[in-house]
Amino acid sequence: MTGEGIRFRGRTWRLALAPALTAAMLLAAIVSGCGRKGAAPGGGAAGPTQGVGPYRVSVQNRPATPSVGDNRLVVTVADTTGAPVRGAELSVVVAMEAMGTMPRMESRGEVKETGPGVYEAKYGIGMAGEWDADIRIRDPRGGQADAAFRLSTSLARVSFVGGTPPVGGGSAGGAVGGARGPGAAGDIPGAVRIDPARRQEIGVRTETIERRDLTQTVRAAGLVAYDETRRAEVSLKFGGWVRDIRVDYTGRAVRAGEVLFTVYSPELFAAQQEYLTALGRSAGGSAPNGAGGDPSIAEAARRRLLLWDISPREIDAIAQAGKPMEAVPIVAPVSGVVVEKNIVLGSALMAGQLLYKIAPIHPVWVMANVYPYELPLIRNGMEATILTPFLPEKFRLGHVSWLSPSMEADTRTAQIRIEVPNERADLRPGMYVDVAFDVRLGKQIAVPESAVLYVGDRRIVFIDLGDGRLAPRNVTLGPRAGDYYAVLAGLKEGEIVVTSGNFLVAAESRLKAAESKW
Repeated sequence: MTGEGIRFRGRTWRLALAPALTAAMLLAAIVSGCGRKGAAPGGGAAGPTQGVGPYRVSVQNRPATPSVGDNRLVVTVADTTGAPVRGAELSVVVAMEAMGTMPRMESRGEVKETGPGVYEAKYGIGMAGEWDADIRIRDPRGGQADAAFRLSTSLARVSFVGGTPPVGGGSAGGAVGGARGPGAAGDIPGAVRIDPARRQEIGVRTETIERRDLTQTVRAAGLVAYDETRRAEVSLKFGGWVRDIRVDYTGRAVRAGEVLFTVYSPELFAAQQEYLTALGRSAGGSAPNGAGGDPSIAEAARRRLLLWDISPREIDAIAQAGKPMEAVPIVAPVSGVVVEKNIVLGSALMAGQLLYKIAPIHPVWVMANVYPYELPLIRNGMEATILTPFLPEKFRLGHVSWLSPSMEADTRTAQIRIEVPNERADLRPGMYVDVAFDVRLGKQIAVPESAVLYVGDRRIVFIDLGDGRLAPRNVTLGPRAGDYYAVLAGLKEGEIVVTSGNFLVAAESRLKAAESKW
């Protein structure tokens, strides 16, 4: 300080106020300016650049510490060469998962591009606490990637959680270009280091990720039913009376061609007589008085009897006998079981009246119901296993012959029809059975079911990085196949995951994250 002012950074600041007061004000300005040096516009420095898919992404919040109400999330997107990605389509969802009776809260950001590769999303939060920010990036060149970050109203920092693995290998979990040495477990959010003795105490076991030939089993309850395509009804095309009844109760098994009953019909008797007259036949098959018949009339009379379902063999027997049959036999059109009978001895019949219903019992249908998420796995012609532990034959095979084009309104399931052989007739219509479909998914990267932790709508596994380090990783799972899930994203062949004790590892990871906040 001189008699005329304060000299700072090569300039002399002249004091127009009292020297002591002016010096204090200038010192405060200098300290404030030094404190703002390197700060990002709007408050808060941008976090480290993260590699997700074909991009390098950095994120900062404005204000630096999120507050209840309106906030802005600034996302900078570049390609692997560092060039800004312009014109990309970003979706930003900031959410807090459901806790107890409190429902899930969500805010979808209004995104606009404010500069080359710089995107700003305006969002709002309704309460203090930790919030998840999920960002999806799509650019005009066809690239796409997802990234997940965590915000806290008590921290001036945006933490990277995970996302699409970077192009060229590695996992979305660290800063681009940052090598991870043996002591770098703390660079990954939620990573912990557990020594071998402690791992043994808490029962940590691991398994190497590999490709497996996966088969998913879809199970459903089935109901045995008659094959509708082979059912038959018996009715007459003329009136009459039942003379003799052979198949006289419901449930009786019949063979095709077996006589069900005999009928007397004046119309049928007259038609037989007309046929014999046209043939010129008398009893014993000879022409009366040597007269011949009229072939054209005989053919018309024969055709009439055929249209009335009198078999050619019976018509020939009438011609051979030379006299009409009073009691004409009516036979079963198909083999099966009588499921309905509407006549008794002496019943009067009318043309078109339903007399019998006959249904075959070999093969039968099994009607099964599957849920909508299982329906894409089922296709026509695929093999199905019918489980019958209560029968000597514990299981038998069938084939899918039909899938319903609509859903059942009450159960929200789709009906599937399976055709099943039933030579011994031990599958009885109305019987409940279990149905299993084995769907081959092919060779896929698979993770054990025990390795997966459910966190809201996310799926997390812990990766063994070596040297006692365990780090959480978001994964995207496909269908379940036995004790394994198919992995769509987040893991690669050869990585090691924790399969036992992962709940305790997750607890230690949360404790470490809480400690870092304090």
